[in-house]
Amino acid sequence: MSHLLILPVLIPLGTAILLLILRFLPMARRIVIAFAGVSILGVNISVLSKIYKEGIQTYQLGGWPAPYGIVLVGDLLSGIMMMLGSIIAVCALFYSFGYLKEDGQQAIFHPLFFFLWTGTNGTFLTGDIFNLFVMFEIMLMSIYSLLAMLGDKKQIESGLKLISMGLLSSAIFLAAVGGIYALTGTLNMADLAVKIKPHAGHPLVGAVAMLFLGVFGLKAAMMPMHFWLPDVHSSAPTPISAMLSGILIKVGVYAIIRVFCLIFVDLQGAFQPFILTLACITMFMGAMGAVAQTDLKRLLAYSSVSQIGYILMGVGFFSVAGMGAALFYMISHGIIKASLFMAAGILKKMKGTTEMSEHGNMINISPVFTLFFLIGVAGLGGIPPSSGFFMKFQLIKAGLDGAFYLPVFVALVVSLFTLFYLAQSWQKVCLMPQKEEPTIRPSFKLLLPVGVLALLCLVLGFAADPIITLTTAASQQLFSPELYIKAVMGSM
Repeated sequence: MSHLLILPVLIPLGTAILLLILRFLPMARRIVIAFAGVSILGVNISVLSKIYKEGIQTYQLGGWPAPYGIVLVGDLLSGIMMMLGSIIAVCALFYSFGYLKEDGQQAIFHPLFFFLWTGTNGTFLTGDIFNLFVMFEIMLMSIYSLLAMLGDKKQIESGLKLISMGLLSSAIFLAAVGGIYALTGTLNMADLAVKIKPHAGHPLVGAVAMLFLGVFGLKAAMMPMHFWLPDVHSSAPTPISAMLSGILIKVGVYAIIRVFCLIFVDLQGAFQPFILTLACITMFMGAMGAVAQTDLKRLLAYSSVSQIGYILMGVGFFSVAGMGAALFYMISHGIIKASLFMAAGILKKMKGTTEMSEHGNMINISPVFTLFFLIGVAGLGGIPPSSGFFMKFQLIKAGLDGAFYLPVFVALVVSLFTLFYLAQSWQKVCLMPQKEEPTIRPSFKLLLPVGVLALLCLVLGFAADPIITLTTAASQQLFSPELYIKAVMGSM
């Protein structure tokens, strides 16, 4: 049992509570935030390193053994997702000090942000299907509060859409949990994997699997359940937009991977055509939505829908190569999209809008911004040597190796549309003349995290091999569910 696993949940939870106590002490809050952010990042690096070297780690809360007690489980998938979340979260925290000028806004924002981080890490670590529901609710309440905190009419409206989506998904989730508990008498995911196997052909198992796919697909903004994402992502405070697109919508994909590679292993073949069909629709329709946008944040939001389709395509291959490509795609896309949303936030601070027609000539106003934005555009468009090229190359290669020619064809066509709307957005923002010069220039606090993420995009491109090795190892681990079961239950 590794006590290290509890820290990614305890540290952000304790920090959120402490920040509420220190809400009237700005300097003390900043010290706590800096220490906590670095600590969580360091802990998650240690967790991933320990898992990679020693195998799957577990932590039994209260010393109660599975399946009777609550258990935290860290495998390579969990470690990778927490590491990605930490990188984006630390950058978003630094960015928030330049984006939220009023101390009163920061006093509300940062505790909620750490509650959100608690739910995110808890989602990746929980070994219990009901606690997965609990962690989802923590994230939902945090995001809703962060949306409504500024009191803007558009943000409150999008928050109501988000809470409606959350209530719907929660009801479906509980129905699915009730169904699976009625059949197996357990909610521990490792125990479920063992007890559900004899009932793989039972109609209730297929129905529950479909409910879970619907719930997690809704959270991942998979077509046709994407309706909430464009408004929420475009109206949220930019640090939260970066978190939403960079890591939080991938929580839904994570959950799909977890249940279909652990609990519903025998249903992979039955669900494969359905998942691949939805992936193709999501890719194409998301790109079509992005092409029609004039607002940069809405363009990036629809682009996130499209990119989720790419990730789901890799998942739907249900092969080691496909899943490894999907995991690499999640890492690369998370970093690139967080960088692009933060770049859009800089435009928002300069002129109070992200309408691309209101901006222009950034190549002369801020060459540094122009360079960072170009790196993000090139990365998302899949242009070498960025990591975006390798994320698409690995995915296409996995599809061709598995003879999934139609999804590969759709992915290639959508890539052309992606390049078109991204190049057009860069041209409008950076090259076209603008109506009037902005009075506010990009600040260091806003440019630094954008630059760090853009640099990471290039680093992941030049040093893709170690990351591909890691994601391949994680994929191999996922397709050996007996390793997870043995780590949790102690026996097969």
